[in-house]
Amino acid sequence: MSHEALIEQVAWACRILADEGYEDLTLGHVSARGEDDRTIQIKRKGVALSEVTSADVLAFDIDSELSAAPPHMHLEAVLHQEVYRHREDVRCVLHGHPPYATAFGATDARFEPLTHDGVRFIDGLATYEGVPDLIMDSSQAEAVAEALGRSSAVLLRNHGVLVSGPSVAWATVTGVLLERSIQLQSIAMTLGRLQPIAPELLERIHERKYQDGFELEYWDAWIRGLRRTGKAFDMPGEV
Repeated sequence: MSHEALIEQVAWACRILADEGYEDLTLGHVSARGEDDRTIQIKRKGVALSEVTSADVLAFDIDSELSAAPPHMHLEAVLHQEVYRHREDVRCVLHGHPPYATAFGATDARFEPLTHDGVRFIDGLATYEGVPDLIMDSSQAEAVAEALGRSSAVLLRNHGVLVSGPSVAWATVTGVLLERSIQLQSIAMTLGRLQPIAPELLERIHERKYQDGFELEYWDAWIRGLRRTGKAFDMPGEV
């Protein structure tokens, strides 16, 4: 993938996440690791997820100090740096405050795989129990990366979520499914006793539902939807 295409993917991921419940003022950020494994392409502060374009994506070195970052860098860029340092397999990181997952992370509720969406998190959800403040220094960010471990998502207690993935498309799919699965669990809890999918079925469903290549189908469908509804303004291909 070209440098320009990766930046464009970061911008599209921001638009998709905004449309799927992650919009929160100008907060939230998405990043991708470049082919050199050192450069991070990350959404800048000061713009809403729903209005990000390629021009709003900044380059930042994985080992740079925040004080040396370009203007308009998010204060929590260290979150992305530390996850990339801890996880060589991660190519995309996103952080946001989607309402259902954020509310869930402020309770002692237990996540249950109730639907195919929840099966994405076959190994459960990690939780960061640290101070629910902005993550602005490397020690805090390192603690979040350690809490994430080998998981794809971590709930930041009383704060929001952090999601990782092997590509921008997979991280976006995972972020959307995290919010959707917790929303459905919230609805289910109002209707009766929860009946999770049997543990012995989870692996088989996961293998069928989340095959490589499926994420690109979902990605393309999201972009078509954004174009149909006028939410792809200022993006490539729009007149």
